[in-house]
Amino acid sequence: MVRAPICEVCQRSDYLCPVDEEKLKKGEISELDVRISRILYDLDSKYRIGDTVEFVRAYDMNSFVLILVRGEIGRLIGKNGKVLRAFRQAVGKPVRIVEIDVDLRKTIQDLFGGVRVIGINKLFRPDGVVYRIVVARKDVRKLSFPYPDVQKALDILLDQPHEVTFI
Repeated sequence: MVRAPICEVCQRSDYLCPVDEEKLKKGEISELDVRISRILYDLDSKYRIGDTVEFVRAYDMNSFVLILVRGEIGRLIGKNGKVLRAFRQAVGKPVRIVEIDVDLRKTIQDLFGGVRVIGINKLFRPDGVVYRIVVARKDVRKLSFPYPDVQKALDILLDQPHEVTFI
């Protein structure tokens, strides 16, 4: 079973237990997190995703849904993308699954998808550290989603200031 921010009983039912209801009221989880957790529970029973994947958080980026996970991201994609297609259909929007708590380059590459991330530089400026993400200009048209939505997703993934440079 996929690990999620809500308990297994809440994933199976349409109601939240008092503990998860309190998490929702405090803002630790959102309605989208609850919905995605329940979708993953249903998909796990059909495709046997397993407990090697931990769903962390979901964000609505207007043109797509950003799913943050830990563990084996390939289990959520499935053989020939079968699980991912079922996941997209259940959510009703395009989905971008990003693995966090690995190296920064892999996380950003997961977000950009087919666009090559040439490098990630750390710039030390008087006002603090800034990340510069260098992307190939000719690959920008391969970007699956509008750039402002991807920029908003980068703001969520990186807690520090950053800039994207196209060369």
